Amino acid sequence: MEVKHKLIEQIKLLEPHVRLPSRNALAKQYNAARTTIERSISELIGEGYLYAKDGSGTYVSGERATSAAHTPRSAFRSVGLIIPDIRHDTYPGILRGVEDIMNRHDINLVICNTDNQTEKQAGYLNKMIDLGIHGLIIVPAIIGHTDLNLFDKLRDAGIPIVFCNRGIEGVEAPKVVSNNFYGAYAAVKHLIGNGCRDIAYISRPAYSTSYERYQGYTSALAEAGMNLDDRLVLFEPTFDTERPGYDSMTQMLESSVTPDGIFCFNDGIAKGACEALGEKGLIVGKDVLVVGYDNTGVCESLPVKLTSVKFQTYDIGVGSAGLLLDMMNGETVRSNKIIVLQPELVVRQSSYPS
Repeated sequence: MEVKHKLIEQIKLLEPHVRLPSRNALAKQYNAARTTIERSISELIGEGYLYAKDGSGTYVSGERATSAAHTPRSAFRSVGLIIPDIRHDTYPGILRGVEDIMNRHDINLVICNTDNQTEKQAGYLNKMIDLGIHGLIIVPAIIGHTDLNLFDKLRDAGIPIVFCNRGIEGVEAPKVVSNNFYGAYAAVKHLIGNGCRDIAYISRPAYSTSYERYQGYTSALAEAGMNLDDRLVLFEPTFDTERPGYDSMTQMLESSVTPDGIFCFNDGIAKGACEALGEKGLIVGKDVLVVGYDNTGVCESLPVKLTSVKFQTYDIGVGSAGLLLDMMNGETVRSNKIIVLQPELVVRQSSYPS
């Protein structure tokens, strides 16, 4: 409290938007531990005396502060989390990781669902700016046109952002992602290693993540000297398919080619594919090997337990929250910083576990 009081007195002598000395310099000036300085600054940011600017430091607020600064706020800081759908298997884990970190630092968390619609995302971004949120983690929506100007407005408001799962082309911001290429590569290598030669890929509609997994799929085939058969690759037409994977698998089985192995974009698609295989009298794990992605509860619920790529949702949430906290506290974080987490294959009955 003594250090905080001295900092307030120092701030009163400074003009708005003047950058505060570094944490180390302040620790030396006040003969205090760096952690004491960081806590004092964190509280002063929450109380509106200071604001953190993305990747460049901590600055003085004031009555003459322009849109480049946060306006004074309550003693509690708030962070926004914008995700496509809290009900989707991937996002509860990410939310829990973010929430655990923010709760540990007494930071309020505001959760928004976009349903993957960029128009809805735009509305939430404007609300976040109007609310004077202290930081934002976002899994970008992928359906529709993204208004890049909104991200300029976030930066002008001094609101740091971290991308989670994927970024947005044309917007520079740190991000925490899983290695989709490697996850797909490992899955297809596993199928090849268990004797599959006609391996299909059934995916959600084409966007960055589905392409990254497609590239991992094709790379594993090429490394094994296997030709790519376009008839074995299906991208589903929409994101709101009533029975994901089922119609695509049925379509493939009614064509002139039948796979002996299937790599699916996610576990939901794998479930639909397995149902279609069963209706055609094919036995999963014997006639056709199947691998999903995300390692959700679906895997253990199927009659033949599903092999799946484990997507570290909780760790991605924790990593995103940690990066954002650093930025909110004035730490320098490169705008092109990327933290990549490696997925792992969890082998079950659907792919001949050895």
